[in-house]
Amino acid sequence: IQTRGCSGCHTITGTSAQGKVGPNLTHFASRGTLAGSILDNTPDNIRKWLKDPPAEKPGSIMPNLGLNDHELDVLVAYLQSLK
Repeated sequence: IQTRGCSGCHTITGTSAQGKVGPNLTHFASRGTLAGSILDNTPDNIRKWLKDPPAEKPGSIMPNLGLNDHELDVLVAYLQSLK
């Protein structure tokens, strides 16, 4: 999350991620939805969202970071751990 710039926009309490533009991800895994409540918070939807946010939600300010499959796997697992 730190190497791809996520922390520039998102906050995660207890980490160096203290961004103010995007949603606070501290309790991400406890939420029922993501992407402005347009997707249910499931591993498949998290992956789909992270793969290409503007394709899932036109007008999204979250950019497509060009994450590869391994990066997506790691980030999905990490986000699911944030309870």
